[in-house]
Amino acid sequence: MIPSSGERLILPAVILACVGCLQPGIDPVFLTLLSSVHRLTPDFHGWVVSATQSGMAAGSLLTWRWGTRIPQAGFALAAGIAIIAALATPHTDQFAALLTVRGLYGGAMGMLYTQAMSNAAANRPHGAYGAVFLCQLMLSTGIAIGLPAISQAAGPAAALTTLAAAPLGALILVAFSARSTAQRAHRPETAEPQETTETSFRAWATAGATLLFICSTMMVWTFSGALAVEAGISEAVIGQAVALGSLAGAATAILVMRERSIVPPPVTGLLAGLSLLAPIAATRSGGAIPFIAAIVLLNIGSTAIIVRSSGLASAASKDSLFRRFVACTHALGMIAGPLAGSLATGIFGRTGLLIAAVLAITAACLLLLLAEVRSFKLRPSLTRRDTLEALVTDAGC
Repeated sequence: MIPSSGERLILPAVILACVGCLQPGIDPVFLTLLSSVHRLTPDFHGWVVSATQSGMAAGSLLTWRWGTRIPQAGFALAAGIAIIAALATPHTDQFAALLTVRGLYGGAMGMLYTQAMSNAAANRPHGAYGAVFLCQLMLSTGIAIGLPAISQAAGPAAALTTLAAAPLGALILVAFSARSTAQRAHRPETAEPQETTETSFRAWATAGATLLFICSTMMVWTFSGALAVEAGISEAVIGQAVALGSLAGAATAILVMRERSIVPPPVTGLLAGLSLLAPIAATRSGGAIPFIAAIVLLNIGSTAIIVRSSGLASAASKDSLFRRFVACTHALGMIAGPLAGSLATGIFGRTGLLIAAVLAITAACLLLLLAEVRSFKLRPSLTRRDTLEALVTDAGC
């Protein structure tokens, strides 16, 4: 049986969103190849990642505020700019120019991701976010395996050049899905005044929780490698942990794609928050097995709560502007998390990272709890009204 249009995933938008958020998943192998081409030391990797993520955040903000005013040709132009930036990356020797190129790439992909994710979440928000996470993890894993092989056969510059296939695919998808995604993203919806107030509160609360969970994830993820090396854990073990974590995250994405949650969101948030802190605790012991288990837990928890809270926020509002904001929180969290973690670590050391992550997770869980409490307060009145209507009907009135 073919599902109705309201139940189907908008696959072109899902794939485009996956391509738009691909870069963070392939950064480890990308940065290794970049160092081989341009003789960059690891000290400069943070600048390259920051330039890309800052550009992505700027592109997301631009699309959030003015997405409906940007013509479809504007998104095609963004994909074209990303293609040029990807092709220029292996041939840009000056470091300042390289940062500019990566910033342009991030900005273009941020625009594409935010618009595509908003369109994808219009029908089945939980399913859309779960599908995007699943595709991103699978695609990034395949690229992480394939790029070193290409580098061995044709050189690291050629391997970097092949990454232009991602924005090229985005350009094809923009051209293919222009009309259908635009129609779905701008369907007029109406709501009663009371429903609009409740929806607005739940939407903003869950969107805020999404931002904070992404921030806390990126805080821990950014420093997990450094903490592991400091604890004497080998690079081989770190690589195994990342690979197993990606597989666990992909499996989790499949499980949380359902639109109705089994576990209440505040409970999911609490359990996920504890799993996000696992790598900090595991690196204190210095054991390889605890570290691998902690990274697997981090991927399971972060995937579950980000997909769930993003889906809840998107489902709580029928406004395409707000759906773009929910997608925007992903890019903002990916730049704000490492920055907050760096500041906390620089001032208070390892304990500062733990405190910052705990505060972010606690605030996120409180927002989810407030959203649930506000929703529960309206349910008794609705139940009484439904009961009275049923009694009137049974009396034959």
